[in-house]
Amino acid sequence: MTEVILRRGSSRRFTRKPLTFPQLSTMLDRATRGIPADFLDPPGATLLTLYVIVHAVEGLAPGAYVYHRRDRSLELLREGNFRNQAGYLGLEQELPAEASVNVYCLADLRSILTRFGNRGYRAAQLEGGITGGKLYLAAYAERLGATGLTFYDDAVTEFFSPHAAPKESGVLRTGKSVMFLTALVHPARRRRS
Repeated sequence: MTEVILRRGSSRRFTRKPLTFPQLSTMLDRATRGIPADFLDPPGATLLTLYVIVHAVEGLAPGAYVYHRRDRSLELLREGNFRNQAGYLGLEQELPAEASVNVYCLADLRSILTRFGNRGYRAAQLEGGITGGKLYLAAYAERLGATGLTFYDDAVTEFFSPHAAPKESGVLRTGKSVMFLTALVHPARRRRS
């Protein structure tokens, strides 16, 4: 029983060992297979776009990506080492800077609120939380770790712009809002006392 509890808890200590590309692909695929909800019509629809900062994945360049759910692919937005920026985006914590991958669930609240009213924010939060939870479970299934983190909302949107906040007539529009952040990691083994 203790092993299950320890394995399912958020990873707070981890190594910089890279994930494999198949591990990342599997986790993203499993987390984005949809949820049954009356606000997601047709079935399989989503209110979210997943943005990813890759630090350490074998066979994948470090950088900022957007995940395309339909064709299960990652589009490189900007190549580079963004550990420092990831740490800042995650409320200046070391955890997102040290993780192998950070997955941000973003939603276009302007269109969601137009469609659903105030309920739209709760719907986007719910889908973001469930997607984050599914990333946790997929990480555990891969014998990896995960941790949910807090973030600077506007800074995350700005980091993934112009994709997350395209300019309209030369002016940056509000853009998408972050609903959830999950760091995917190789957990450090606890020392037995």
